[in-house]
Amino acid sequence: MLVACLALGAFGAGCGGDDEEEDSGGGGAAPAEAPADKPAGGGSGAKAVKVDMKDTTFVPMDASVAKGGTITWTNSDGFAHTVTKEEGPGADFDSGNVDGGGTFKQKFTAAGVIDYVCSIHASQTGTITVK
Repeated sequence: MLVACLALGAFGAGCGGDDEEEDSGGGGAAPAEAPADKPAGGGSGAKAVKVDMKDTTFVPMDASVAKGGTITWTNSDGFAHTVTKEEGPGADFDSGNVDGGGTFKQKFTAAGVIDYVCSIHASQTGTITVK
């Protein structure tokens, strides 16, 4: 099960950022792998979590990150998406358009549940649990 989770986490994308910082550009160095007890997948509450934007879906749709941790979204589609906070604790965030291949990083400092959406594709929604 752990191997499957690690493989799924490696299939997603990225980490890093700050509540006040937005990064809608691509590139940057790939993050180091998470320790075995903190896989970089969406359900672990890790410090570095990866979410993929693929087929007009956030993968995983429900992600967990440790308080003070970061999530990096990577757009694997050939068209733009956004990562836009709808409600929940902490500072508001909006990636602006993230073109295909681009990334957006956000740091989370307030515990709780955050709902977010792609403002271009209203059915593309996700939830972040900050632990």
